[in-house]
Amino acid sequence: MSLTRRTVLTAVAAAPVLVPIGTAQAVTRPAALAADNSPAIQPLSGLPAGQRFDLRAEPVDLFGKEVRLAQGRVHQQVAFEPVSGLAYVSQLISDGRQLADEPTAVPGVERDRRGDLCINEVAPDGSVRAVMFLRGVGHGGGLGVEVAEGRTWLWLETDADPVTEGFGCGKRIGRVAFTPDAIIDAGSSSIEVFDPVPGSSHTTPSLDVEHGRIGVRHGPPGAEEYRVYDLDAFRRRAFTPLYTFPARYRTQAWCLYGNVLYQNEGSAYSATNPVPGNSWWNVYDVTTGQMVERRFNTTALQLSHRETESITVRATPNGPQLVFGFATQEPGPRRMALYGITTTTDGSGDHVPWTNLDYDTTIYTPNSSNYVPQYRQLGNRVDLHLRLARTDATPWTNGEKILTLPPQIRPNRTQGMIGQTTGSGITDSLTIRWEVLADGSLVIFDQRKFTGWIGLDAGYFTS
Repeated sequence: MSLTRRTVLTAVAAAPVLVPIGTAQAVTRPAALAADNSPAIQPLSGLPAGQRFDLRAEPVDLFGKEVRLAQGRVHQQVAFEPVSGLAYVSQLISDGRQLADEPTAVPGVERDRRGDLCINEVAPDGSVRAVMFLRGVGHGGGLGVEVAEGRTWLWLETDADPVTEGFGCGKRIGRVAFTPDAIIDAGSSSIEVFDPVPGSSHTTPSLDVEHGRIGVRHGPPGAEEYRVYDLDAFRRRAFTPLYTFPARYRTQAWCLYGNVLYQNEGSAYSATNPVPGNSWWNVYDVTTGQMVERRFNTTALQLSHRETESITVRATPNGPQLVFGFATQEPGPRRMALYGITTTTDGSGDHVPWTNLDYDTTIYTPNSSNYVPQYRQLGNRVDLHLRLARTDATPWTNGEKILTLPPQIRPNRTQGMIGQTTGSGITDSLTIRWEVLADGSLVIFDQRKFTGWIGLDAGYFTS
């Protein structure tokens, strides 16, 4: 989908002077966030009952540019302070950085395995106003922001167990005041700790102050679970969830808003993940635990690197906005690109269109324009639709590859389907076997060497 290159993170007229990093204990807060020369922001009004963000809508580019953060690593999650509109962004500390209390520079792999984070405070123009450092807390995949007692408070994972390789992830939830230039270690009294699922791992939060809730994702890879709590009860450490349901698919970031949970998945462009990539949105109804939407994300396909990362909800003058981001720039240092969707839908008019598939028109001819090879994705189900004949009228061969499916819908294993053949000249079964392979190959298996068309009118597989 195309993007209008404009910013909806625009400073109000006569924006305040920013205090340089390092002297920001008395940071001046912007008066409020504004968009498209609109008045200062009003409090969130929430979404109407039954509404969710319309992922078919064209997103806007929040900053109008790719933002350079304090570290060269990918950003993990973003959250917005509802009063000033400042963005707070988590990322692992870069390789070879030496903090003020460290005797030497620390390798990036050591930061990774310990879970050492940098939190960036980002102004509406995309500049980093201040940073703080949190060591031993986790990977930074969950981040929430609230304002209380005149201060900005961060909710995030904490108490990571160091690993021998890879990334250390938090096992509890922490609440800490954002303090420019501070260096705070897990276990410090500066971090208020909550342990909603004792003994769990990979624990990340999502704060929904608007609806008085907090979500927690926890569990080892492959067995993750979401829990939704009343926020006031959670503060009192009454950890009885309102809702509990299993998570599906690999997740980069997620957020809770009302009765809907939005989940991002996807990896960076590579030789095995070329354009258009593998970025997906997964949307849950928290009251039932059911996935109500799974949609391929085609935003900003031209980005370099384009690794799916953050997702959150923020306030705008036009109501709440779903914000999602990609890590960009290949080679690094990485940058952050954020986009937003404000349009909503109740889902009742959703229609998933059929998309044409590429095939060799010199070899195959569809029966008519109604039977051009097409697909559509509904949740994790991919429907296929086609009727083709060979242009030279020669017989079909057993194991013949008809076409290759695009990367974003390929299965992770071979799956079989039953299709149809023309009745002309065939006296036995009018069905044939199709297979879709993990490399996207769509293949037919039939040893009768018949001519005429072959079809797949009701074939589907799981992606």
